[in-house]
Amino acid sequence: MPTTVRHALRDQLDELEGALVDAFFEDPMLAWMYPAPEDRLQGGAAFLRAMLEIGFPHGHTYVVGAHDEAVAIWSPPDVELFDDTGVAALGPIFEAHPNGDEMATGLLAISAWHPHDRGPHFYLSVLGTRTAQQGSGLGTLLMREVLDRCDRQGLGAYLESSNIRNVPFYERHGFEVLGEVAVGGDFVARPMWRDPR
Repeated sequence: MPTTVRHALRDQLDELEGALVDAFFEDPMLAWMYPAPEDRLQGGAAFLRAMLEIGFPHGHTYVVGAHDEAVAIWSPPDVELFDDTGVAALGPIFEAHPNGDEMATGLLAISAWHPHDRGPHFYLSVLGTRTAQQGSGLGTLLMREVLDRCDRQGLGAYLESSNIRNVPFYERHGFEVLGEVAVGGDFVARPMWRDPR
């Protein structure tokens, strides 16, 4: 399996969307957004595609694996991923959802934890690996692609973990939990920060 991390390209959007839908299908965030599994496939695909569409012009979108099995969307320092354009890209998702206002409020509550006052840092908005390849090290490769740069340049890093099972993985990479945001149902987001090493 190729282990070279590559910049994702727009002509890979369908493959990247498929990988993320598979990776997040059982995730508490997507289950909160779309409780019914039959809705989660279509709704989750629309939401994750919107995240990819936001990531391409705003950040660093990376892929790794023989068939693009793992994807990460980072935004670099001084780039606001969810500026007016980014928020507008999510608007149709909220408008089409029967509980769109509640969904937007929950995501805004998580966003409010973003520690903009901690200085320049990279922000990991999405990291997902197809379930069949989870545990194979692809996620680590996507983390190291940016965290090594953070260490060289003295930059922090930030993310919000949507699944408590992933917290130990992030902790192994130097992240610490800042708090918990109880959004709804079983979905508790955990903002996490990493100082450069």
